[in-house]
Amino acid sequence: MHAIDERLASWAASASRSQLRDGPTVDDLGGIDRVLAAADDLASGPFLHHLIQAAAHHLDVAGSEAGKPLRDAILTGLRANNNHAAFASATDALTTYPALARELGTPLARILLTRFRDAQDAEDDPALALIAAEAADCLVQLTLAGITSAARVLGAMDEATEDPAALPEAFVTRLPRLLGVLDAHHPGAGLREALERCLMLDYTCRDAAFELALGDLRQALEQDQYAPMVEQLRRTERRLAELIALDPERLDARLYHAAIDAVLGLSAPDTPTRVPAAAATLRDVLQRYRSWRYRTRIPGWAQPRQNDIVAWSELTVLLEAAAAHMGHDDPWFGEGHGILTALLRAYTAHNTVAVLTDNSAALVVDTLVAPVIEDAFLQQEHRQRILQHALDHDEELRSDPAAQQLHAALLQRTRTDDPSPGRASDQGKARRWQLLAHQLPNDFANLVDQTPEHVLDRLELALRTHDDVRASIADPKYSRLMDRLLRQLQGSHDWLPRIAVEFTVLLEVTIRYAYLCYDIGRKMGGSYTEFLRRRDKDGKKQKVDEALFHQHYREVLTYSALFGVVHSEVIDKGGGRADILVSFGAVQFNVECKIEEEDASEAGLRHYVAQAAEYQNTNAAFAILLALDKTVGSEGAVNLFDSIWIEPVRRTGERGPCLVVTVRIPGGRENPNLLRPAPAPEPK
Repeated sequence: MHAIDERLASWAASASRSQLRDGPTVDDLGGIDRVLAAADDLASGPFLHHLIQAAAHHLDVAGSEAGKPLRDAILTGLRANNNHAAFASATDALTTYPALARELGTPLARILLTRFRDAQDAEDDPALALIAAEAADCLVQLTLAGITSAARVLGAMDEATEDPAALPEAFVTRLPRLLGVLDAHHPGAGLREALERCLMLDYTCRDAAFELALGDLRQALEQDQYAPMVEQLRRTERRLAELIALDPERLDARLYHAAIDAVLGLSAPDTPTRVPAAAATLRDVLQRYRSWRYRTRIPGWAQPRQNDIVAWSELTVLLEAAAAHMGHDDPWFGEGHGILTALLRAYTAHNTVAVLTDNSAALVVDTLVAPVIEDAFLQQEHRQRILQHALDHDEELRSDPAAQQLHAALLQRTRTDDPSPGRASDQGKARRWQLLAHQLPNDFANLVDQTPEHVLDRLELALRTHDDVRASIADPKYSRLMDRLLRQLQGSHDWLPRIAVEFTVLLEVTIRYAYLCYDIGRKMGGSYTEFLRRRDKDGKKQKVDEALFHQHYREVLTYSALFGVVHSEVIDKGGGRADILVSFGAVQFNVECKIEEEDASEAGLRHYVAQAAEYQNTNAAFAILLALDKTVGSEGAVNLFDSIWIEPVRRTGERGPCLVVTVRIPGGRENPNLLRPAPAPEPK
């Protein structure tokens, strides 16, 4: 055992808990001379973090100049130590001692950036990939503390995520959260584009989607008007709903979704039931989240997020208490003091709601919460009388600034309300029937004037149900495409339970593959997807065979929900060999992968569909033909939505056709910069 190891063991045996947490001092390790003599061993071994702790304590005692040899040893260790556990402990210690990090200065940032970029060459070395992730985490924390230049870190993050698929999984899985944190503090740096690139990978898409949702939420809180704030919050809610559908156990997404639903539900006609339901969901999920989170390590940059969740939870509790008394049939006569207190707390909940940064909740409360509570008083005259009586006779409420503020706002709105028929356009009603106002912006005022309130409430609820269904749809063109395909497929006599759902899953994954192929960049995917471009990186003409094409498709399926049921090159299937066979137990579907170099029109590809149909002769009458179009010319590829259609294949004696979904993928494409439009058609 090295002498310094013995000193460390002796110190640890007698140190208190707080001393173990703070680390040894130079004196604990035998004095400055002994520490300097062992500095190289400490820097290159598992105790690099103890060297950092000792140097930090020495800086406080002896000053900057005396500690330079120790700092040089620390930099050497951070530069060369390839033990992941040692490096992770060292970066944790660095973020604990910001004064030492400042003394290490620019060389520290350079070393961390170098270790960060090493991930691109890590290949099969998990230690280098994990060290790069720790370096990224440390850089983010030092940047947020103002120790490291933000510009260099932001640029490095954007550069690293240019092609996330080319990075080691152990490294890139850590990036979306860090990108989201940096985007919160530097919203104009273009990191949302980096997050969107992370959406294409299965192991980063969930974190990336969550960070994008938080970005949408921050934009919502920056709005100062009702309509854009509600629209942005609903967009955030939809994104979170999509993530929850993909990963039901995503607890942080469910927490934010429940809290936003409570805020939006306060102005809905079903407020007394909707807001408590959202609050109940939030309480249940929060209990599970805390049980999980308190048993895991929380990075320094994630601490504000715990404050965010607590703040939203507090607001939801306040809204739940207020919502219990917002219904039109609520008598309000019992427990009047408690009712007013609950409403006033929600009315002035300005110290809640934040998203990572120090945004104030004043705008969201003033815009979405306070006016709804005012409406509850204005809509029922007896509620105004109760408030007035409380201000006249209740000493506690009379001196309550919130009660005075509410009373003044009600007087102001009563004086400024227009008593004419045009009063139907009042923002209070627009808040209460927000979906009606959104769907019928030009006719909303007359509709409210001419329709009883209970009918408007029922219309609002019907629209809300319809809107909740549509919330899961991210792309209206994709939705229209799927609707068209499913309508045709539903006409088949084989569209049965345990067949329809399974084929729909395969179809959706295949269409996502088409999206991926259409959007693949010149550098994305590397040589693996060169067949989608005209030439490879060496400028040579591509030679592509069907095996490479269908292998690429199979790899994409492997990273989907179908990873366990995909088989390739299945022989003795219908007298031939199926390229891809997807087996859901007894139900099987084949996907044929073909390359067409002469005629990739619908008519030209039709002669391939019979083979796909043949392999389904003993199973459900559905198949997929995936065709790589190598005929793409200088005019560009046909768009995706016109490159997916259904071919019915029916032979003599069959009761119904086999439906083959044809998906045409453009291959060998030119650089878009070189494309030219087709010549205009000749006038007749």
